[in-house]
Amino acid sequence: MPKSGKITIGITGEIGAGKTTYAKEFRNLGFLPVYTDKIAHEILKISEVKSLIRDYFGKDIIKKSEIDRKKLAFKAFRNKSNWKKLLELTHPCILKEIDKIIKCSANKYCAIDAPLLFESGLDKKCDFILLVKASPDIRRKRLLKKMSWQEAEKRTSCLMPIKDKLRLADFVVDNSKNEKGMVKKNVQEIWLGIQNKRSKTERRSV
Repeated sequence: MPKSGKITIGITGEIGAGKTTYAKEFRNLGFLPVYTDKIAHEILKISEVKSLIRDYFGKDIIKKSEIDRKKLAFKAFRNKSNWKKLLELTHPCILKEIDKIIKCSANKYCAIDAPLLFESGLDKKCDFILLVKASPDIRRKRLLKKMSWQEAEKRTSCLMPIKDKLRLADFVVDNSKNEKGMVKKNVQEIWLGIQNKRSKTERRSV
């Protein structure tokens, strides 16, 4: 990310913990929200990327001339080699698009919702990192309509261990409770920390 006086916070965490909820709350504070999942969906429509993915993962992932994301995810998370190959094929384009969005925005503050923040190397381009965690029971309930818990665990096994992410995060929040106003309160406290220009090596839990 270009260092043009802008302040960027990367938001990541456990699957189903509620990362996007925090990104939206930062938007309410005036941050430019950047959703990497949405960008990734658009990147899959690029002809060159689509061809590379089809050549590696097989023609059966193409449905009506578009990549079937469910089939791609099934194959990509089958093993770490496949998953790393998908990152190799897509994330350079994703990072380039994020860079473009932030560079073209007049907004000084940006919040990036990035499930693969560390795995993609995007963390190195952020000024601050927020990690969102939640209890397994809560995450299981939140994932009911998206994927099975077994699938969530399979995907998690391909990612950087949570203990390592906790060590690298500047801010850590537990999003297990659904208390009214909790997310807003946490984000406001994090915002104060950012304004105070906390060191990136100093983690703060809220």
